Amino acid sequence: MRVSDALVTLLRDWDTRYVFGVSGANIEHLHDAVHRLGEGRLQSVMARREDGAAFMADARARVHRTLGVCCATSGGGMMNLAVGLAESYAESVPVLALIGQPPTTLEGRGAFQDSSGIGRTVDAEAMLGAITKKVVKLGPPETFWRDVLDAARTALSGRPGPVAVLVPRDVYEVEVGDRPDGFPATLADVAERPAFDREAAHTLFDAIRRAKRPVFVLGHGVRRSGDPSAVVRFAQRTGVRVATTMGARGEFPNDDPLYLGVLGVAGHTSVVDTVLDADLVVAVGTGLNMMTRGPVPGLNGAAVAVVNPDPGEAIRAVAPRLVVRGDAGLTFEHLLRLWDDEPFEVPAPAAYELRRFLPRLAPPVPSRPSGHGADGDDLRQSEAISLLTAYLPRDGHVVLDAGNCASAAIHLSDVPAGGTSTIALGMGGMGYSLAAAVGAQLGSPAGTRTTVLCGDGAFLMNGLELHTAVDLQLPVLFVIFNNNMHGMCATRQQTFFDARIECVQYAPVDVAQVARGLGPSDRLWVGSAGTAAELRAHLADYHERHPDLPGVLELRIPAEEMPPFTTLLPPDEPTVPVPSPARALSCAAVSS
Repeated sequence: MRVSDALVTLLRDWDTRYVFGVSGANIEHLHDAVHRLGEGRLQSVMARREDGAAFMADARARVHRTLGVCCATSGGGMMNLAVGLAESYAESVPVLALIGQPPTTLEGRGAFQDSSGIGRTVDAEAMLGAITKKVVKLGPPETFWRDVLDAARTALSGRPGPVAVLVPRDVYEVEVGDRPDGFPATLADVAERPAFDREAAHTLFDAIRRAKRPVFVLGHGVRRSGDPSAVVRFAQRTGVRVATTMGARGEFPNDDPLYLGVLGVAGHTSVVDTVLDADLVVAVGTGLNMMTRGPVPGLNGAAVAVVNPDPGEAIRAVAPRLVVRGDAGLTFEHLLRLWDDEPFEVPAPAAYELRRFLPRLAPPVPSRPSGHGADGDDLRQSEAISLLTAYLPRDGHVVLDAGNCASAAIHLSDVPAGGTSTIALGMGGMGYSLAAAVGAQLGSPAGTRTTVLCGDGAFLMNGLELHTAVDLQLPVLFVIFNNNMHGMCATRQQTFFDARIECVQYAPVDVAQVARGLGPSDRLWVGSAGTAAELRAHLADYHERHPDLPGVLELRIPAEEMPPFTTLLPPDEPTVPVPSPARALSCAAVSS
């Protein structure tokens, strides 16, 4: 068996299902093998740029708890792919990146797209080594099976992350023999068995049992653990209240009475108050970075416990009193067994009232063209999110991008029952959501739908990945908040630079018109709304008449609102209560 065929049959039999990428001279052997040997069980998905392919693989791994696979040719293709790999590295997402290289015989001898690091060429191993867990360069046939297994195992084990596999063009043709006896047959067999510190877990159990006001803070590491449901079940059995980070809103049922809301810079002040009042904060699957702990800089490390396979970040951030080094799911399975032997419930807490910032207009941008104000029935961002909330998919996926609209969505909306919520906060790159939605939707059960919330700046960066969804006829609704500028940057310049607005505005873009060029009406639904009435009509039309089509819904937002971002708001910024029995109507409550 040749290397190209061995790689494809392995990915096929491991049920990775998709290889996201863009073809080219030094990756075409792989795509040819997919064509010949995929057997309908492994499919090539052509992104429009390689960073889009990496974003797709990233979201595929996050949402479906699997190994995401992407590929690129050498040179510019490899460089583009690096953007997405850096996000996966920062957020601990298991991705296998197959990257073609020029023939080994031409390294340092003038090969096109040479990245051997010889002479003035890019050093692929050094560059990729800085943004992945490991770089494996395939070479001698006798080490092939060991090298490939090592790459996949590294991506999936411990603290997950991306691994780059460099494949020189001549190596694709090398004979490596059949798959060795005893070689892992499934991805579950590939990963090293997760572990946890049993003694520390027992200490944590005792600490929770003794606590009077404990709070769990769940991060996105919970989803990638061995058993995410164990964390939820333990909280529900013991009555411990739960907050989530901005990137993990779907890791606990948002309609559960124990759910407090979001802790983070776009989170809720009522959560901040509760966390600061807690006598034990258990951070599960989160490193407590500044996006999470920004509103609670005075968090007392003596009252913090951490459950994480790689707790280094949290230790450096808050010096926790107790660390359980290990898989969150396995740790909480053990805690549940301890609870079965010694059941308890924490003291009933005082009544809790979720509070959200009251939306208000931001100061006008001095250089804004005339007519860009809040007039009459002009649609406002908070109003739009209120109306969108009723249409977010149950048992589906919500994918957010960078910027003001994502902050507002995190703050003003909940994740529907059974749904996931994904946002790229590692590198925070604009445009992630438009590609990631493809990876989230693919492989979902029939009837599943995905909604993207992003700004026009993200659309201008990666908007052509919409065409991938059109090509594959995926039921993804892309909602584009169009204010003809980078709103978050403009708000920051108003706040910190005396409204000296620079490098954040551009000529108006008709998003709907651009989108209409990506597919005919029977393959792509397109709408544009500038008032609440128009938005209601378009939402009803899409969901009632075209729910199985990809869709683009442009929201024309002429006046910016202050984002619910704590670093941009004064300490006395007004908040309003959200009645917990009416979570589904909470956005309407705060924006009316």
